[in-house]
Amino acid sequence: LFRSPAQDAVIKPATKLTAVTGTLHGWAAFQSEWKVYFNSYALQTPAGVVFIDPTKPSPAVCKRLTGLGEPAAVFLTNAHHDRDAGWFRKEFDIQIYAHEHAQPDCDTKIDVLVVDGEKLPGGLKAIFLPGVSDSEMALHGPGLLMIGDAILNTPAKGLELLPDQFIADKKLAQRSLAKLLDLDFAVATFGHGEPLKTDGRTALRQFHKTLQARRR
Repeated sequence: LFRSPAQDAVIKPATKLTAVTGTLHGWAAFQSEWKVYFNSYALQTPAGVVFIDPTKPSPAVCKRLTGLGEPAAVFLTNAHHDRDAGWFRKEFDIQIYAHEHAQPDCDTKIDVLVVDGEKLPGGLKAIFLPGVSDSEMALHGPGLLMIGDAILNTPAKGLELLPDQFIADKKLAQRSLAKLLDLDFAVATFGHGEPLKTDGRTALRQFHKTLQARRR
């Protein structure tokens, strides 16, 4: 969400690390230009800790992140979520993974280009969601679905799509969501908005039904 912030825009580092599940931890940085929180996550896997769409948090949170285990990789859910991925790569000597179409729109060099359906380090599966952008992908693992900008979870309205001006092809974006409906998960996270810790698949299916009804 939101392309190339102005150079003088301030991203306030996160000062709190929150446990979403026993192995998933999140932090949120506040972006002053658009007055929105940028969510980042660290997932502990058998292969090590993978960071999703990371911003650099406060030193105290960084210390807690290093205590989670050996860093393994950075995953970007789209080209515009590179944020502080370069810092994480340098700090932990790990690689950045993103969709195969991400590099032209990404300010950070991507180390590994990912195709639809590919299994990533730690076991997450990449699911390409065309229509939102050319590089949008969700990440699916046991009981977990991690969404970037394909769906927001807003305080006022709950689940919703990005504003139209930020969607490349709205009809295609809505059709892409159908790829997520039969996946097995209870927890759902979002690039913007609070995670759903239970009944995530039920909520997503209901949201998809609502979108379909609006189109009629």
